Amino acid sequence: MKLIAVIFLSFCVFAAALAFFVWPRSAKIKHYTAEELVGATCEELGAAHEEVIFAYHDAEIAYVRRAGVFHDDLGLPQEDVVPFVVLMRRFMEDNDIKEADLAAPLSPSIPLQSSKFYYEISAICAANPLLGAVAAMRQAATKLNLIN
Repeated sequence: MKLIAVIFLSFCVFAAALAFFVWPRSAKIKHYTAEELVGATCEELGAAHEEVIFAYHDAEIAYVRRAGVFHDDLGLPQEDVVPFVVLMRRFMEDNDIKEADLAAPLSPSIPLQSSKFYYEISAICAANPLLGAVAAMRQAATKLNLIN
């Protein structure tokens, strides 16, 4: 009888340990602040950007496995939380650049990631991944005559 109790207890401890390590952790998505991103290089900013997007996709996949349906946004993060846009907005505030200055047709429905400013920053960062992200934004803003 003691042997059966010891085997059962050992099995329960093993099952609890396995459940602890295999059980999905709560999916808290890291949201970056502008202060955290200010000193980042283009490469680091891109990695943070990718991390947030993948975290949202992973959370959506986990949701689909539980609920069987997708959310309306299909796991895409809002533009305000992706690191590139977080830092761009801070740069724009610091340099008095208005969103209306970025859009060809003046429309509030055009996302910041569809602006020429975003594309120019992306091109500069792709060519110089070790360049500071803020320096890349300054170059892009100067090239597009958004700042002097």
